[in-house]
Amino acid sequence: MKTISIGIVIALSFLGCSAQDTLHFMSYNLLNYYGSVQDTATRNPYFRTIISATRPDIITTAEINNESSSFGFLNGVLKKVDSNYSGAPFIPGPDTNNSLYFLSDKYSCNSNTAIHTALRDINHYILVQLQTNDTVHVFALHLKAGSGIVEESTRLAEVNELRLVTDALPVGASFIICGDFNFYNSTESAYQRLKEISGTNEGHVIDPINITGTWNNSNYTQYHTQSPRTRSFGGGITGGLDDRFDMILFSKSINTNGPLRFIPNSTIAYGNDGNHFNDSINRQPNTAVSISLANALHHGADHLPVLAKFVFINGWAAGISNKSVDNNPFIIYPNPTSGGFKIQNSSGEETGVDLYDLTGKLIWSESFVKEKTIFPLNISSGIYYVKVSNKNEIRIFKLVVEK
Repeated sequence: MKTISIGIVIALSFLGCSAQDTLHFMSYNLLNYYGSVQDTATRNPYFRTIISATRPDIITTAEINNESSSFGFLNGVLKKVDSNYSGAPFIPGPDTNNSLYFLSDKYSCNSNTAIHTALRDINHYILVQLQTNDTVHVFALHLKAGSGIVEESTRLAEVNELRLVTDALPVGASFIICGDFNFYNSTESAYQRLKEISGTNEGHVIDPINITGTWNNSNYTQYHTQSPRTRSFGGGITGGLDDRFDMILFSKSINTNGPLRFIPNSTIAYGNDGNHFNDSINRQPNTAVSISLANALHHGADHLPVLAKFVFINGWAAGISNKSVDNNPFIIYPNPTSGGFKIQNSSGEETGVDLYDLTGKLIWSESFVKEKTIFPLNISSGIYYVKVSNKNEIRIFKLVVEK
């Protein structure tokens, strides 16, 4: 398959199709982060390596000791990578804490509300995307650990407290629930409660990774987040990668008609190549990341960070419009679409149409003269680029497909 050329990438940048539109989201359990001299000297360099490679727009962290620790991660790690990182308001809880950080040139966050549970607070942050003024609610949690009946009951009680808040959000609200869930399987009552559709509200979540049964097995290796190490040092869990504890879940509106959309197949356990079941992440070869990154993930914490990508569709540039602007001879509509779309060409010249996925792979191509209705076969929901060109013009459009 062909890939988008350098010329197309340049064209995309001029049309405003930059990282400004895409939300790179990270959730990371930092393992008892104190921000102390020891963290500064030993673990911070590893965390800086990870953040430099991933560049999240928003990052939530678990197991932050106190407010000083939260500032320690901000100043000792994030701001060393990008000075635009800022921290959301910090609320100390009765156990370890969550923190949220964001790129202040893209987002603002002045709201943090603690949802109290029997063990740890769940934090409710409200962020605003500066370009679009769209709002997204982020709930950062760290549920009770353990596989016994008592532990599962505790997690269900914690989730019930969370559902009281998400169920009260307006229908259509965009929210993300993320963190260390400590779930072992898809049948656990707390996991099912999070996904449960209740009444007319939309407080439930969607898990983009649809795997069933017990997750601690070799069939689900690529989704495991704990533990990337097999021997103990500096605390933490050992035993190798075998549990899917860390997740990024999201609201119905994000999967359907809200201003924030999930990019399909973008959720990953960073650094997990699916070949390290019950093994250390830095055992070579690792086909997902470099040796230095594998070592950083291994030495930094006993969890892998989870990444996901979302798009603020209201923030896209003129290229997504269904109207001709700036002497643009091409019109593409409807956008979003359920699959088919129409292209009009006012120039009267033969025009080529190329459809690319988010990786830059060409998945469909055709040509026409004046007007063409297009129904690409086997196209799934997601974000695509449409290149429309004739001998005088090249235009790139972002196309949203919803099914």
